[in-house]
Amino acid sequence: MTLRFTDVTANSGIDFRYGYLAPTLGSEPETFGGGAAAGDYDGDGLVDVFVVRGDMGPNLLYRNLGRNRFEEVGQFAGVANTKSALANYRHSGPAFADMDGDGDLDLVVGGLEGDPTKLFRNQGNGTFVDVTADSGLDEIGAAYTISAAFGDYDLDGDVDLFLTHWGTPREAGAEVNTEHLWRNDTADGVIRFTDVSLAAGIALDIIDPDPQAATGDPRFDHDFTFSPNFARMDADRYPDLVVAADFRTSRYFRNNGDGTFRNATDPMQIKDRNGMGSALGDFDDDGDLDWFVTSIWSVPDQNGEQRYTLGNRLYENTDGLLLDVTEAAEVHDGGWGWAACFEDFDNDGDLDIYHTNGWIEPFPPSDFDTDTSRLFLQGANGTFTDEADVVGLADTEQGYGAVCADFDNDGDVDILQLHRNAQNAATLWRNEGDGNQYLRVRLTGEAPNTEAAGARIRATVGDTTQMREIILGSNYTSQNPALRVFGLGAETEVDVLEVEWPDGSTTTRRNVPTGQTLVLAKP
Repeated sequence: MTLRFTDVTANSGIDFRYGYLAPTLGSEPETFGGGAAAGDYDGDGLVDVFVVRGDMGPNLLYRNLGRNRFEEVGQFAGVANTKSALANYRHSGPAFADMDGDGDLDLVVGGLEGDPTKLFRNQGNGTFVDVTADSGLDEIGAAYTISAAFGDYDLDGDVDLFLTHWGTPREAGAEVNTEHLWRNDTADGVIRFTDVSLAAGIALDIIDPDPQAATGDPRFDHDFTFSPNFARMDADRYPDLVVAADFRTSRYFRNNGDGTFRNATDPMQIKDRNGMGSALGDFDDDGDLDWFVTSIWSVPDQNGEQRYTLGNRLYENTDGLLLDVTEAAEVHDGGWGWAACFEDFDNDGDLDIYHTNGWIEPFPPSDFDTDTSRLFLQGANGTFTDEADVVGLADTEQGYGAVCADFDNDGDVDILQLHRNAQNAATLWRNEGDGNQYLRVRLTGEAPNTEAAGARIRATVGDTTQMREIILGSNYTSQNPALRVFGLGAETEVDVLEVEWPDGSTTTRRNVPTGQTLVLAKP
């Protein structure tokens, strides 16, 4: 069997448009905002999707009915947040996480153009309640909140929050708060976040724009952050931070283990010029997480000039140091890249890369508006080949967000692509599989970190060990679910499956049959 993707949108029930009836003049965030959060909000074992869509209609919650069929229940669930006569809510970068530790997924939605960021608590009966007031997030002053990520950076047992704010102006000064890192201070079931960006050292280093991107106003810097992720990049259990950001401002922060971070960004290695999308995965099976960042690549125009160079970047992790191995891996050419995923799409045992792209660019070359999505399948020696056209994914939509998840529970990873098509702003691509074996693993963590963010799962067959980390992060304005899928080729059994929980304890299973979903709870 050959890997193939099929467009099953027409019969999926996913049908919406994205846009603005009252657009803000000159607003780039409205152009590239939006996005989707993915997770099992109702606990039925199927991945559901929440979608934001501008101000042209209510936000949408698609409940997964199975077999790639969805039912829209946003109004019933209380998350439609329909615009009123007083406000045209503009949103971006939603994310699911169990913020109060009660075992079900709550929801955060970022605000654009000064509109409010919203926080919804899951009531455990298929509905949510707006708890934004007095949550701390009601105090956000940033003009734009683009994406969100969750992780337990202080290892106190609950999940903290990181927000990105592309385009928000910030007055220069060492003591300026940037509203990026929010500590979870939930108590007695009341969700509460506290801005600790300054205290943690994040605010001091997050803004340092490329001189070429200067606004012309010397009083202001700008925040160009796009896609954040908490991830264990070094040998300890404390989650570090990687943030894909525009205009040479992508950042790598290492966790000091005392509530603070240090800027570990090496400008000789972390050199993406226009970082936008982000994906983390152990592509070389050496036991640590590598980092892929989408950017912009173009071929020379008719005069031999190239407006954009470098393109995507792949940073290989070596003992916590990130090294640029893009050229050797051959993944630089991704057009105008946005959301990205590291997944084993063909279940052959190694990680591949999918990413969307597209932009209406007024400067030559101007072919980004019809450029095709990329599917870089990994081959020998850590090299990749774009096979999007071969497998049926080479569409020409302007793609922005993307969710990579096994929506139909058949053991391979499907793709929900978000774009700007006037008829339907999403395409659901069903993975038809490659005939290879799989193992799906779902973890139940110890409350309040019930999704076990930061846990690592290792699947060993023979002398090869694949590692997956539970990351509740951002692809770019979009989020994958916590369930992890291992591709295993022709193997019918995993020799050793080990879970390293966030507290360092381990659970081990031996001789695990493939072709199943294994649910493991923290002892």
